Amino acid sequence: MPRRGTFGLESLFYARSIALIGASNNPRKASNQVISTLLEKGYSGKVYPVNPNEEKVLGLRCYPAVEEIADPIDLVVISLPAEAVIPAIEGIARRGDVYGVVVLSAGFAETAIPERVALETKIIEISRLAGMRVVGPNCVGLLCTDNRLTTGFIPGLKMEKGSLGFITQSGAFGGAFLMLASDQPKPLGFNKFGHVGNMADVSNLDLLKYFGSDPEINAISMYMESAPDGRKLMTMLEDISRRKPVFVLKVGRTPIGSRATLSHTGALAGSDQVYSAAFKQAGAVRVETLEELLDASKATTMMPRPGGRHIAVLTEAGGPGIIAMDEIGRDKSLQMAHLAPETRRKLEHCLPPMAMICKPEGYVDMTASAMEKEHAEALDAILADPGVDSAVLISLPPTFLPAIDVAKAITEVIHHHQKPVAVCFMRGEAMMDARCYLEGNGIATFESPQRAARALINLTAAAGFINRSAQSLDVYRQKGPVQKRLNSAAPITEPEAVQLLAEYEIPYPAHRFTTNLREAEEAASEIGYPVVIKAVSQDIVHKSDLGGVVTAIKSGQMLRKAYRQMKAAIKEKAPDASLQGILVCKQAEDGLEVIVGVKRDPAFGPVVLFGLGGIFTEVLQDTALRIVPFSKDEALKMINETRASLLLKGSRGFPAVDVELLARLLESVSQLAIEHTEIAELDLNPVRLYQDDLIVLDVRAILA
Repeated sequence: MPRRGTFGLESLFYARSIALIGASNNPRKASNQVISTLLEKGYSGKVYPVNPNEEKVLGLRCYPAVEEIADPIDLVVISLPAEAVIPAIEGIARRGDVYGVVVLSAGFAETAIPERVALETKIIEISRLAGMRVVGPNCVGLLCTDNRLTTGFIPGLKMEKGSLGFITQSGAFGGAFLMLASDQPKPLGFNKFGHVGNMADVSNLDLLKYFGSDPEINAISMYMESAPDGRKLMTMLEDISRRKPVFVLKVGRTPIGSRATLSHTGALAGSDQVYSAAFKQAGAVRVETLEELLDASKATTMMPRPGGRHIAVLTEAGGPGIIAMDEIGRDKSLQMAHLAPETRRKLEHCLPPMAMICKPEGYVDMTASAMEKEHAEALDAILADPGVDSAVLISLPPTFLPAIDVAKAITEVIHHHQKPVAVCFMRGEAMMDARCYLEGNGIATFESPQRAARALINLTAAAGFINRSAQSLDVYRQKGPVQKRLNSAAPITEPEAVQLLAEYEIPYPAHRFTTNLREAEEAASEIGYPVVIKAVSQDIVHKSDLGGVVTAIKSGQMLRKAYRQMKAAIKEKAPDASLQGILVCKQAEDGLEVIVGVKRDPAFGPVVLFGLGGIFTEVLQDTALRIVPFSKDEALKMINETRASLLLKGSRGFPAVDVELLARLLESVSQLAIEHTEIAELDLNPVRLYQDDLIVLDVRAILA
């Protein structure tokens, strides 16, 4: 049959017919469960079992081969041993009308066995020639609640329709998410689900792009192990997160097995930190656990968006209220609301005398004597306050106060104000009727105070990215890398690196490269004492470790002594090192020291690091990262993420420094990294900061 025109992933999710190759009547086989689920959930299209050894499967006519089905087929699901998949793909390709194939079968590239990797490659070669998309192999495939389509075998599946799109690289995790979502007081709905398996063809980025443009999906949640193209991921996230929230659980956080690096930046900027920076920069919210991902998904699909960052906590129990406050205090996304005097008067009027109001600010403990009337009136007063953007309501009603009565009392209040309220009635049978009532009325409930608070933190973070103006990735998007090549082997010497800094107007002390003691003395006289001398050698990376740096040289006599001692120390500690000469530099005045560096990440390309420098670099590891390119505004955010930002404002004997100047330096380093693709690692450490100036005291560059 001829193809029916061009198509995208929509044709797979909205397939009008599905054939399953390997169909079985054995309920203990995955292929049986796929058809059983399609029938049970009410798939709107036609189902065609394929198996030469069966006449019927679950009451449906079974075909000996997919080519013998006369009707049009949009989607084919394969559940066969790996060795049998290639003949099946060839038969599907001969039809000429199939849009896509979901390969449930495992035993391909995930085994890392060359012969099985070749099988996967062959599947894609055949499919691309036939114009078909392939999901998998080694996956459970796709789900769509609009037409009740499912290609997998997830236990306890409830096809509750909602507005969430879910993408996963793990079938087990995806199944666990859907089971947990189904186990809520009101099952959490979703619109589409995709498990990409080995990503031989359709990747998590393909699904992200499609879900981002799908009007049926208002929020996206992802379980991610890796991305085939880090910069493409960022571009997509930046675009999508301006229109709908994106939550990501990225696993593989520990740096076990990471390669050794020669620079401070390389040691500090591990791949997981780079992913975190990428998500933050592009507008996705990173979460830590399955439960947090579920709660974020629940919050964003059941709550209105907050208008700002100010939160109030209303509780009838002190302990759970403090737990919520601790969770809020751990994150900079939210601030406690400052309640207006009128709001405080209302609370004093409606609550029992022993209630604690705004101790601390934004926190109200109603005490256990508060009944349903007090719950409703206090919540109404708080939500009516223009200084409150969201609220956590925590209650564990005692036996003399039915929880369902509290639920009914607060429902009308929450609907009236249209502000996000995370309700925590705790987990347990005694609270279930109340939670079911609330969620049946569109109000999200959570099992613990910290989960309720964290859900609002993540909702607020995502809302902050919605409708924001163009951010860092737009800065140089139209300007490709210049790719100026440094004519030197890796690593390059410091004088060469200093010349590179000069191209970007990055300041470095007055200096001269010298090849003998006489030239060094002349340079010091010309520059003016005190001076610093540094060994120049392509064979030496960490000069200080070998005695290759001497500071505070105040006279010619001190210079001659230091010069001779340096050459002797290097000859003793690095006898094979070739010493090209000595760099004589002006000694800089004391000041606050930071590090600025570049690392080339295999997934995202150049990454810029900022943090405290000098002796604090590895001890405190107080750093922030950004993927290049980025703007000065993004550089300012980067600086403010670190504890170093407190010192920059003036503290402990350090005067306040020009932060705008530092941000421009970071922006310049970002542009340098874009234009010099040959640089693998770059350290400016330390960069010394002053009230109205800054200067790079040491630079190290390593070529790829």
